[in-house]
Amino acid sequence: MNDTKNIAERERTAKLIAKTRESIRKKHRALKTGIMESEIALEKKFKPIVEPLRQIVDITERDKSSKIRDVVKVKTLKDSQHHFPSTQDEEVFETSNRTDPSLETSVREVLSTPQGRDRLNSQLGPLGHIYINALLSGDKRNEIDHVYGVYFDENGTMMGDKKFDVDTDDTIIIDGNRYKGTPGLYELIFKRLPDDDIYTENDKQTYKSILLTTNAHRRRHNAEMPVKSNKGYKYKYIIGPLVSAHRTMSLGAGVPTTMRVTDDKVDYVHWDDPNELVDRLQLLDASRTAGNNAHDNEILSILEELREAGFIIN
Repeated sequence: MNDTKNIAERERTAKLIAKTRESIRKKHRALKTGIMESEIALEKKFKPIVEPLRQIVDITERDKSSKIRDVVKVKTLKDSQHHFPSTQDEEVFETSNRTDPSLETSVREVLSTPQGRDRLNSQLGPLGHIYINALLSGDKRNEIDHVYGVYFDENGTMMGDKKFDVDTDDTIIIDGNRYKGTPGLYELIFKRLPDDDIYTENDKQTYKSILLTTNAHRRRHNAEMPVKSNKGYKYKYIIGPLVSAHRTMSLGAGVPTTMRVTDDKVDYVHWDDPNELVDRLQLLDASRTAGNNAHDNEILSILEELREAGFIIN
């Protein structure tokens, strides 16, 4: 009798174990399936980023035998019709292609491998370590200038419409020109709120030259587009005064500038009251209706300003 009970008990235990085992298998399959689906979704989402990184890591470093030439270049009005004269001579140099790998390649590698991070740091000077790493860290303190500053895209490391690079001695290289890297110049280029105890007047003039070279202060980084004016500290106290070389129209002293229509190129749209923009837009539209198509760019600029301010939604 006892043997029969023991046998029945063992059978119930065996069935319970089997049932539990099957339940565990089902849960494991469900968990594994969920993880796989999650991995597939992540792979699809990040493939446009991961794939270029894999290709870049596999690229062999190219050896270049060209010798670097550093020639002192004194900035004058003849250098470029888009450049304003500085109050002091800038320490700017012309150079050929660099022999070491460029920053834009290293920046992409830094996102994927420890070797890439080591390689990037080996190319940076003391200032580069501080500011480039702050840019790569995700700007946790909201210190980096994402409007006028350095950014990354498919073309590499950019400022405005020009490639941006730095050397191990903190020299800044833009469009073939070498700018002496000072703490103040790095502060002006990278920071949203530059510390005025760090930069000097000479740094500001060099920064101005860089803005005019890169079009970093213009919409879409296009020399033909208006300046990206705003009410932020950096534009109001630094960039605005540096690039405010637009001409004051002189068609009658008592007529507001927003009520005049001329064929002069508009450098940028600056406003405090949206009604000013609406009045100007109405005036330009009337001029366009009358057959004057010279102000289409300004009309588009005003519309863009109103959209950004939330007055136009479409």
